[in-house]
Amino acid sequence: MRRLWRLLKSLTRLRWRILPPRHKPVLLYFVTGAEVIAPYFSPDEFQVLDLREHEVNIWVALRCLLDRDLSAQNYALIYIEIVKPKLVITFIDNFPAFFQVKNRFPEITTVLIQNGVRVDPHDLFETNSVASSLHKNFVDKMFVFGSAIGATYAKYTEGEIVPIGSFKNNLVPITKSNKRTVAYISTYRPGLARSIVIPDSLPSFPIQYGQIIDRREQTIIFLANFCKNNNLDLVIIGKDEDFVGEKAYYDKLLKDFSWTIAQRQTTTINYAVVDESEIVVFTSSTLGYESLARGKKTAALLIDAEIIDSPSIKFGWPVSLSDDGKFWTNRLDENRFEEILNYLLAASNDDWEKVRSETMHEIINYDPGNSQFVAMVQSLRADW
Repeated sequence: MRRLWRLLKSLTRLRWRILPPRHKPVLLYFVTGAEVIAPYFSPDEFQVLDLREHEVNIWVALRCLLDRDLSAQNYALIYIEIVKPKLVITFIDNFPAFFQVKNRFPEITTVLIQNGVRVDPHDLFETNSVASSLHKNFVDKMFVFGSAIGATYAKYTEGEIVPIGSFKNNLVPITKSNKRTVAYISTYRPGLARSIVIPDSLPSFPIQYGQIIDRREQTIIFLANFCKNNNLDLVIIGKDEDFVGEKAYYDKLLKDFSWTIAQRQTTTINYAVVDESEIVVFTSSTLGYESLARGKKTAALLIDAEIIDSPSIKFGWPVSLSDDGKFWTNRLDENRFEEILNYLLAASNDDWEKVRSETMHEIINYDPGNSQFVAMVQSLRADW
């Protein structure tokens, strides 16, 4: 009875579309990324295929019933068949069914845009290894962070690799405005019990989420002390899930220090906070890599890698780097933290840029305005 009630509640929350989808040349596969991709197209060119159970097209659902296949994959294929797009794009780069779209519709151009830092094997590639070994995965163009991760995608999915950097990061022009601040990128996650075992843990040596939190909190308190001792302001770059809860968390953790928190109110506001800070610090965040792509002095303190036996958690993966470098470490070591931050404070812009570019050139790019994506769209638009 409880399961039936949950199903009925879910059905009442859905938006039901009666008319079949319209023919449009561009289709976004999943609603994720709609706010950043839509400005590249006119309303007459672009529509979204919603597979997150927020909206159901009755026309498509009835076709699924006739097929006796109510899977998301079949719903998507029927939707595409009706819309007849010329271009299908997705930001969900770890959904195996998308890699099969080209097999069903060879005339359609399919595009994948990497949406965040990926880790192997559980995040993407292991789920596709069987299909990939049979050479069934194909995407026309894969816009990825850098050539190194592109080479990893290429092991599992055929198609052209285009190292473009982070699509959202590329949208925001870089501004030069250094304040005397250290910006820490928050990893606050509401609702995660400290007893949860981290998926990447070894079965023989399980790591609980609470152990990760304890180490990150030690790092944050170190940063607060470092800022206090060096006349720097500490700003927390917040997330958007639960700002009230997040602020309360830092109020308690940093009750003995002076600090501020920047609320994420838009998808791009965090980049402004990054640009105006003297140093950015991260322990686990796509935004940290985006900060490095923007040329910002950034301390990568990837301390989780010390206790979780997974190479992909280390800084720079899939590039093989040492555990310690001028601006990064994979260890919880406050002496190393201080060395890194002192280096970043003292380094000239020229010295920093040389070190940064030599380290990051295969890891993440920066393509202002997504020029390579724009060029692709312009070439395809001639045939619409």
